Amino acid sequence: MVHWDPMKIYFTSSTAEFETYKNTYFDIRNFLVHKGHVLTRDWLPHTAERITSKKTDLSDVKEIYQACLQAIKEADLVIIEDTVSNFSTGHQITIALQFKKPTLVLWQGRKHRHFNQMFIHGIESDMLQVSEYTPENFKDIIRGFIKQYGNAKEKSRFHLILNNVERRYLDWAQFIKNKSRTTMIREALRKEMENDLEYKNYLTDNKESSNNIKFKIIKK
Repeated sequence: MVHWDPMKIYFTSSTAEFETYKNTYFDIRNFLVHKGHVLTRDWLPHTAERITSKKTDLSDVKEIYQACLQAIKEADLVIIEDTVSNFSTGHQITIALQFKKPTLVLWQGRKHRHFNQMFIHGIESDMLQVSEYTPENFKDIIRGFIKQYGNAKEKSRFHLILNNVERRYLDWAQFIKNKSRTTMIREALRKEMENDLEYKNYLTDNKESSNNIKFKIIKK
C-alpha cells in the first residue's frame, strides 16, 4: 500500500460531453479526497448540479477564471482530465506549467493515440506527464504521479565530479546544442527514469497492474 502526506491538488476537466464522462471525473475527484488530499478548487459537485438543472448562466465567468488561477497557484500538483480537449483545459495546462507545477494530463483509452502531433507535444517541460488510462487503472497512475512528486517543493543540491572527457562533452554540447550542463544531465536522468520499469513499479507499488499502465513523460 502506498502512503503519502496530504497534498494540495488542483483537479479539473472539460465540461463538454460532461454526462458521458461525469462518473469518471467523480471517481478521480473522490479518490483524491478520500486519500486525504485537499482540492484547491472543488468545483465538480457544484458544476454537476448546475448542468443537471440546465442552468447555463455563466455571468461570473471572470470570477471563475480568477478562482482557477488562484487555485493553480496554491496547488502542489495539478491533475487535468483532458480526454475532451478544449481551449480551457489547454490553457490551464499552460498556466500550471508556467507556475512550475508538476502536471498530470490524463487521456482515457485510445482516443488520442492517432493525434501524434497535438499542440501539447510541443511543450518543453520536465514537469509534464501525459498518461493514457482506463477507469480501472487511473488510481495506479495517480498514485505514481503523487509519489514521484510528493516532495516537489523540495530541491536538493549535490556536487557531481566529472572527469575531463565528460566535462569536455558537456562544454561542447553547451556551444553546439545550446544546452547547459544542468539541462544535459537532467535530460539524461529523465530518460533513464522514463525507461526504468522497476522504478515505475515502485511508484505504483503494484507490480502486476503497473505493466498495463501507459506511462509517458513528454519532454524535450
